[in-house]
Amino acid sequence: MGFSLNNKAFLLSGMVATAALLTACGDKDVAAKVNGAPIYEAEINERMTELPANLVQGREDDVRRQLLEGLVQQAVIQQEAKKLNIDESDEFETAMAQAEQQIKARLVMKAKVDAAVTNEAVAAAYEANKQRLTFPAVKARHILVATEKEARDLIAIANPTNFASLATEKSIGPSKDQGGDLGWFRKEAMIPAFADVAFATPAGQVASTPVQTQFGWHVVLVEDKNDAYAPPLEAVQEQIRQQLSQEVMAGVMRDMRTSANVDYVDATLAPATQENQPTPAAGQ
Repeated sequence: MGFSLNNKAFLLSGMVATAALLTACGDKDVAAKVNGAPIYEAEINERMTELPANLVQGREDDVRRQLLEGLVQQAVIQQEAKKLNIDESDEFETAMAQAEQQIKARLVMKAKVDAAVTNEAVAAAYEANKQRLTFPAVKARHILVATEKEARDLIAIANPTNFASLATEKSIGPSKDQGGDLGWFRKEAMIPAFADVAFATPAGQVASTPVQTQFGWHVVLVEDKNDAYAPPLEAVQEQIRQQLSQEVMAGVMRDMRTSANVDYVDATLAPATQENQPTPAAGQ
């Protein structure tokens, strides 16, 4: 059984891309060879760029080794598939046809979402729903130290004016370079003991008692409070974008299905509608 024209074009485009990569890379750029077939550094580099930076930073060599091993496994499978003439089997052609349908469906939805879920649409949705996004919040700074005595000594001298400089000088926490700034946060975002003190302390005051957590002892300055704090657009735009995307996809599918003229040869397979629902018997 031969390939369809679309399947052949798909495979041909992959061969052209591979040939271009081979032409661009010399033997010196080969990271490994699998039964003589090269795997190029460029392939690893390309996959590195697709990973979130925070997952790669500090462990680049380990990540590269894992990516290379994945490429080696792919090459082994591809070579075995060639030996078994997998691409000539009926199962392969069926799988290719299914994959083609899935790719088309994904790209249709992506095109519709990209057209509808613009930055302007996200900003408009944010403004329309800002009130619903609000929550009680506190804006605070803290100084983290190792002992209760250090914490109480700091409470004795700390005030809103000198707190940031004391945090930079004395804190052992990761926020020390920001003067202990924790920004705005909801109560559920913090360790309960810390949150209880932060939300109980009046705005503009240093908490009168230190807070102990598994990290050490905290001195807390509450800078501001807001019972209806609205997070900035930057903090929630991805959440809004995902929600809008889901709504667009559901709407697109509904509209396409409604506008399509579908003739059911077997009427029993037609979806149930109000018109063809069975009439309830009396008393039901």
